[in-house]
Amino acid sequence: MTKSRPSGSILEFSSLSYTVKPKKTQIKVLVDDISFSMRGGDMLAIMGPSGAGKSTLLDLLSGRKRFDTGGKVSLNGRTVKPKDMKALSSFVEQEDALLGTLTARETLRFALQLSNPNAKAAFVEERVSSVVEMLGLDACADLPIGTPYGRGLSGGQKRRVSIGCSLITYPRILYLDEPTSGLDSSAAKEVVSCVAALARKEGIMVLASIHQPSYSTLNEFTDLVMLSRGRMCYHGPVEKLDVFLSDFGAETLPFVPPTDIAMQLLNTDFSRTNEMDPQDGPDTVQRFQSHYLEWKSRSLASETAYVPVDSNNPIETVEGGQIGRIPKIWYHTTILSRRMAMNYSRNLLAYGIRAAMYAGMGVMLATIWIRLGDEASTINDRLSVHFYSVAFLAFMSVAGIPGFLEERANFEKETANGLYGALPFVLANSIVTIPFLFACSTLFVLIMYWGIGLNDDASAVFRYIGFLFLSIYVAESQVLVVAALLPIFVAALAVSAFLNGFWMSVGGYFIRAINLPRFWYYSFHWMDYQKYAFELLANSDLRGLEFRCGATGCPYPSSVGPDRLLGQDVLDALKIGDINYGAWAGILLAIMVIYRILLWVALKLVH
Repeated sequence: MTKSRPSGSILEFSSLSYTVKPKKTQIKVLVDDISFSMRGGDMLAIMGPSGAGKSTLLDLLSGRKRFDTGGKVSLNGRTVKPKDMKALSSFVEQEDALLGTLTARETLRFALQLSNPNAKAAFVEERVSSVVEMLGLDACADLPIGTPYGRGLSGGQKRRVSIGCSLITYPRILYLDEPTSGLDSSAAKEVVSCVAALARKEGIMVLASIHQPSYSTLNEFTDLVMLSRGRMCYHGPVEKLDVFLSDFGAETLPFVPPTDIAMQLLNTDFSRTNEMDPQDGPDTVQRFQSHYLEWKSRSLASETAYVPVDSNNPIETVEGGQIGRIPKIWYHTTILSRRMAMNYSRNLLAYGIRAAMYAGMGVMLATIWIRLGDEASTINDRLSVHFYSVAFLAFMSVAGIPGFLEERANFEKETANGLYGALPFVLANSIVTIPFLFACSTLFVLIMYWGIGLNDDASAVFRYIGFLFLSIYVAESQVLVVAALLPIFVAALAVSAFLNGFWMSVGGYFIRAINLPRFWYYSFHWMDYQKYAFELLANSDLRGLEFRCGATGCPYPSSVGPDRLLGQDVLDALKIGDINYGAWAGILLAIMVIYRILLWVALKLVH
């Protein structure tokens, strides 16, 4: 029985091809002259053996890759450009990129708010509830997605949330890359059935690459495209594939899905050992395609004529907006800030573990460098505290890499769908990070400061917290740049560790700055944020203090006699006694801003 066809918009893909030219090899055609059309409410499955070009075709259809000259995409007769396609459509990746600490309902709510700046609160809640109900997520809507340290939703439920994040934005076209990957047959059927119901209700065109679906899952689709070697070998209703195969001469078996037979015929990797048709040779795909073209020309399926629209009018999205509208940067920054604050406050991988590490480090310093007192012999021990505080707390910023990589994956998904750009993401991260890092810095200082016996003047304590916070903020910014460019935890960890070791080496503590080779002194020494942070902490502590010299005299030249030594004398001897707090703090801020700009550039490159 033929499925009923919804009427509405017609989307046409004409003569889409994609070629690449690898080094030292001939031009390779990955997609070869693909043409087909579909209507609102249609569900199209794209199938084919491995390497057939399914993912490449999906990227071409969605505008993620540029097809060769001569190809065309049109909606109701009007050409659709790649930027138009982004505004009209949404793409669901094969992997579920979700923030594990948010609930399913919160995830959907933020997706809608990011896509529709003009949406009223009542409308948002109504739409979220509607999608939750249609996707069968009522029972788990208020449960967290799930993190490595906390159970959450099942694989099928996560898939439905990922698809819901796209459907909730009112796309006219939905692209799904392997929506049933990793799911059992029951969960796969459940996911596809929910999508089909929503597509029919809202007139959404759905195109999905799919691998080995069960018969019941495949039956949810209205149409099927089969590829091999980048060429279209079948396009038509799912229920007519068995007729097509019989017409081709292939034997159809009662308990074998027609798609399995077609896949065996089209899989040229095993064509010589094909048990179902021993006579098939290397030319099976050509014969299959030729039969399809002949079968198509004889097909009596009627085509509903589309209604052309005025090409001078912009294509409108479902919610009535226009393609190319100016992005609301500050609105997106606000929504992203709210979501990040919620995520960071719940996510132990973001700042919870780091706060515990900073507290532990504070206890360690307070009990090892305990009560240094005012003896001049302890001055170098004090300097070690300041260097250790800067260098090792900065190194601990690598603890934020796992949390950022989760956010980065979500960022890639949402920016690829046109929800927002890199700038709002960087601004939101820069803003929301401040209170969490400041709290970690304050916790560390409060634990270790008085146990060690540092300068107890109130202004010195507040300066110490502020300067340490600035240094950690710069270190955090550096780590994020590395993680943005290298989204692999081990690689980002290794590079970040190298950079921190490098800054420790040229900062002027292990080897006095004046003894550094000229190249390192005049270049990286003055770029080193750890140098400025260490000098700020040392000045904040030592200025105004006076130390007692022992029988062996003072370890540094004294300006007040042989039995006393001023903290300022120590700073002067180290050539760091004349620094200006404001200038050095300003340099740290400038380095932080540079890193944040580099983060924006890195994310733009990723996008």
